[in-house]
Amino acid sequence: MITRRFFLAALGGGLFGLAGCGRKRAGVAAPAPAIIPVNTIIDPARAAAAPQVTTHPLRFTDVSPAAGLRWTFQNGATGRHLFVESTGGGVAFFDYNGDGLLDIFAVQGGPVPGAAGAEKNFSTRGVLYRNNGDGTFTDVTQQAGLAGNMGYGQGVSVADYDNDGRPDLYITAYGGNHLYHNNGNGTFTDVTQKAGVADTAPVLGVLPWPLTAAWGDYDNDGRLDLFVCHYCRWSRGLDQTCLGLDNKPAYCRPQVYESSHNRLFHNNGDGTFTDVSQRAGIDKLASKGMGAVWLDYDEDGWPDLFVTNDTKPNFLLHNNRDGTFTDKATLAGVAYSDQGQPLSGMGIGTGDYTGDGREDLFVVNFSGEPKSVFHNIGHGVFESTSYQTNIASTNLQFLGFGLECFDYDNDGWPDLIVGNGHVLDRMYASTAGSSYAQSQQLFHNQHDGTFVEDLRSLGDLVQPRVTRGLAVGDYDNDGDVDVLMVSQTGPLQLFRNDGGNRNGWITFRLEGVRGNRDAYGAKVTVTTKAGRRVRWLHGSTSYCSHSDSRLCFGLGDERAIAGGEVVWPRGGHQKFGPLDGGRFYWLREGSPPVPDPRVHKSAP
Repeated sequence: MITRRFFLAALGGGLFGLAGCGRKRAGVAAPAPAIIPVNTIIDPARAAAAPQVTTHPLRFTDVSPAAGLRWTFQNGATGRHLFVESTGGGVAFFDYNGDGLLDIFAVQGGPVPGAAGAEKNFSTRGVLYRNNGDGTFTDVTQQAGLAGNMGYGQGVSVADYDNDGRPDLYITAYGGNHLYHNNGNGTFTDVTQKAGVADTAPVLGVLPWPLTAAWGDYDNDGRLDLFVCHYCRWSRGLDQTCLGLDNKPAYCRPQVYESSHNRLFHNNGDGTFTDVSQRAGIDKLASKGMGAVWLDYDEDGWPDLFVTNDTKPNFLLHNNRDGTFTDKATLAGVAYSDQGQPLSGMGIGTGDYTGDGREDLFVVNFSGEPKSVFHNIGHGVFESTSYQTNIASTNLQFLGFGLECFDYDNDGWPDLIVGNGHVLDRMYASTAGSSYAQSQQLFHNQHDGTFVEDLRSLGDLVQPRVTRGLAVGDYDNDGDVDVLMVSQTGPLQLFRNDGGNRNGWITFRLEGVRGNRDAYGAKVTVTTKAGRRVRWLHGSTSYCSHSDSRLCFGLGDERAIAGGEVVWPRGGHQKFGPLDGGRFYWLREGSPPVPDPRVHKSAP
């Protein structure tokens, strides 16, 4: 339907003039950009002087140098503008050694496969940082057995795929993925070949280009299965020469390349996986996948799959309960923008932003395109509320990759953080008010179905970066959620939340028994005098990254909960409470919550 909002948007700036990730192919004229001029580098003084929209003052502080983080992501760029250079950089918050402290892992890019002569100039080494519990981290990559070449890294996901109680690592990389089994003694073993998840089988005659990997138990057998997004059909030999408006080489737009097909691996329960893409109907869906999350959007007890696609309609793969899926994105209202256009979907956030108990979807897109908000209205249907929430029209020049839905001020309502950064390194788009490196964004939930951009709380997040991967987690166990980011050819950075814990909070570490050990797919509700709060536990969100698997609930003025309920994977219901706030709890399926024995004290 053509709406009044469509005409206003078109008149206000031509929202579709910059769909995609490059603007001009050799010999083809590019349309002149026609978007609303907005500077994507926010002035720090302006941000500091902005109105306070949170209940208490807070800011995000870059603690990377003091924490001992000294690692840089390298995409292998040598000026040739190979298309594969623009997407990589994933990060993970996870507790690999079970000491109750969040550790950090980041994938490395390195030299582009097939680009001869660049090998000696770029590192292929990812990094594992162990949390020391005193605000610092130690690089333990070598002793953990993770210092080898993991390929041209794109993203990372975390899951206890064999239900042994220890989180394992899955790395997506152009040229072949890697699965690292956690041995429980501080080391990992590469079990990729044994497990059968290298993901190197050709797609349409070329190696796949994997990005986000998502874990979920689609057949409810208690074991986590693996979905891998595949981006464009690309190889070094297929790389196209594209020109910018200055007639110099530039990264191409994705429309230049053919779509690919995603892949689904079924967990056999013996340490191996089977490619069931064809059997499940996944292989019939050609597109350019970037982000993915398993969620039970229609609450029928079976996990479905939402996939964002670049310049193509999104997928919403409904679980048919027989090992097959049907794409219902158009019927459900999440395939297109509310103007009926496919966007350049990248990172995904999920959360109940209205307090109605249903899980909503958030997606960040290309510059010149509105951010997407899909409000779950029940019965398997979403309403596009991008404009009603004030998200769509906020700073259209920003290009978002990383995205998380989290309650950064602990007022009980989920907010948003967006990691921004363009894909055009020589920014002709600067003439339209954009830039390559960009400031990050916070959107505060106003408790009435709308958001407001929070400049005041940005702190060091205001500094321009070319962000890709983004994860959130309480690394210092002080009750508020912190932010981890990595940028293209830039440093790994940790931003501490200073002040978010002035409101009440309570955090749960879940453990499944009948279902998967990680409890991915669980739904937790807590009740206070102010009402109900609902959170879901997922095996992936954001872009190419993994956030803290513990669920932190902001309680606002409350310091306790009256009670709570868990809907476990495979359908078990469990009630608990009341409980005091300001504590970390371990909630094992079938047992009452107890203070988490892993968390001994908060880091300073």
